[in-house]
Amino acid sequence: MKTVRIREKIKQFLAERPRNTAEILEHINSTMRHGTTSQQLGNVLSKDKDIVKVGYIKRSGILSGGYEICEWATVDWVKGRSPEWSPGDPFLIEKDGKGRY
Repeated sequence: MKTVRIREKIKQFLAERPRNTAEILEHINSTMRHGTTSQQLGNVLSKDKDIVKVGYIKRSGILSGGYEICEWATVDWVKGRSPEWSPGDPFLIEKDGKGRY
């Protein structure tokens, strides 16, 4: 039951624009009483048919150097920007110079 609530909360959060995994985790943990772990969040994001990976962003850490984290969007958001896209096809977003999609 908890996973169902997390899925719905994520889909509402992603409805307006794509977000990265860290933003989603922060949102879930700040708006839900018990929150979630990054492991559970990763499982939900990767297995939900209504959520797709749309890119990566580079994060930098002091000790670990740089690493990439995924950006996610809803299927409806992707289809709104690319009507010919179908699930299973790759879709990567490109940001313009102002950081907008």
